[in-house]
Amino acid sequence: MTRFRSMLFGNAAIYLGANILNAAIPFLLLPILTRVLTPADYGIVAMFGIVLSVLGAFTGLSVHGAIGVRYFQMQKNELAEYVGTCIGILVISTSFIFLLVVFFGSWLSAVTGVPLDWLLVAVVLSGLQFLGNIRLSLWQVDGQAKKYGAFQVSQSLLNACFSLIFILIVGMAWQGRILGQALAIGMSGVVALWWLLKDGLLIRPVTWNRYGADALKFGVPLIPHVIGALLIVAVDRFVIAKLLGIAQVGIYMVALQIGQAIGLLTESFNKAYSPWLFRKLSNATEELHIQIVRGTYLYFFIVLMGALTLGFIAPMLVRFLVGESFRDAGNFVIFIALGFAFGGCYFMVTNYLFYASKTSLLALITLASGIINIPLMFWLVGVNGLTGAGQAFMLSQAISFMVTWWLANKTHPMPWLQAIILR
Repeated sequence: MTRFRSMLFGNAAIYLGANILNAAIPFLLLPILTRVLTPADYGIVAMFGIVLSVLGAFTGLSVHGAIGVRYFQMQKNELAEYVGTCIGILVISTSFIFLLVVFFGSWLSAVTGVPLDWLLVAVVLSGLQFLGNIRLSLWQVDGQAKKYGAFQVSQSLLNACFSLIFILIVGMAWQGRILGQALAIGMSGVVALWWLLKDGLLIRPVTWNRYGADALKFGVPLIPHVIGALLIVAVDRFVIAKLLGIAQVGIYMVALQIGQAIGLLTESFNKAYSPWLFRKLSNATEELHIQIVRGTYLYFFIVLMGALTLGFIAPMLVRFLVGESFRDAGNFVIFIALGFAFGGCYFMVTNYLFYASKTSLLALITLASGIINIPLMFWLVGVNGLTGAGQAFMLSQAISFMVTWWLANKTHPMPWLQAIILR
């Protein structure tokens, strides 16, 4: 137990350190970029990021998640064939999405505010990003947190360096920020592919049909889950752009980057916690169940208090951190921070659905929460402006957490009440 606990918190510390560095790099760019770029420039960069995330739900069809699960169930040669099959699915799906973007390019450009040529770049980047996700997934399940963190941080450093060169030296505006991101993702994708080949984790599959059907059976039901999550975390920018203008998206993104500090903490912990939890649940006693639940309650309290603290100091922090035209962002960071805190609580309970292989139920919950978020966002942004966007984000994350918690207990019962009553 002590060894597992040590490994859990050791890997969590590495993931946390990597995530902090990963987030610190764009965070440290804020004082520079918010004084060089206009809110409208920042808004286009934000919309490009959302487009990249949306495309990522379809290029590869989320089959990279299956690789992490099959890692524990296959011999190395079988796993390498499985990875090859997943990359074959990636090539086919990315090509199809590319053709769709070409066909609907004018409409997509009008909706997102991103020019067509950059939309096509985003399709290619989403495919390259998928390769990086495969490499990261295999490192995570193998417990190689250091390699995982080093790969992430290296990509962020490349992103920052290229962006500063293109903006400050070449003299580009939003194009320089996106080009820096594109080069970093592209180089990382190529390195990830090379690393898979070097480690013998990628070979041409012999059994395409069987592995392909298995990967799609795992990944496709997760697409509604990914779309639902995007509707919760991304629809805000589309609504703000429509109702308030692209410049307001830039201000909102500054607040989002600050509030996301809570999300980085919770995501880092969950990367180490979920493998540990799965091992424990496979052979857990009632006493251990109670300990896990009590630890979960303590975690809920810590992340919510952390979000409130960040929200209260945000107005002072923003005053020193960003340019004058972005300073309204500090007024609604508290709602965004609380939204990320509820997202962290969601991680703790959704693990039980993954353990029970109920990904289709999880997809249904997330998609429903995302759909609810759309009218909620239109209503609150219309009433309260950017503050309303933060409020809608917080409420959507809270709803998703509570419903998932209820369903997780139905699927894999845990002593949530007994842990409070028993001493």
